[in-house]
Amino acid sequence: MEASEDIKFTVMLHDNEQKKIKVEVKQTETTDGIPYYVCTLNDKEAQIRKDEKWEQIWGSLTHKQVDELGSAISKHLGDL
Repeated sequence: MEASEDIKFTVMLHDNEQKKIKVEVKQTETTDGIPYYVCTLNDKEAQIRKDEKWEQIWGSLTHKQVDELGSAISKHLGDL
């Protein structure tokens, strides 16, 4: 599905000191059509996806940040 390549939005996340930071999110897909999200925060990139739960594919987010970011993405996309 090519359309998902154009989905970009911003969500808020807490850093390790509980300060809110802006995260730019771009939805993309693997070659077999499975969606994942490229997240840019503090000039660093992380990639997450949802299987049974939100998981980090690449990056250095904490488990708590992955859960919080995944929840924000789900809420933004209306999946909750």
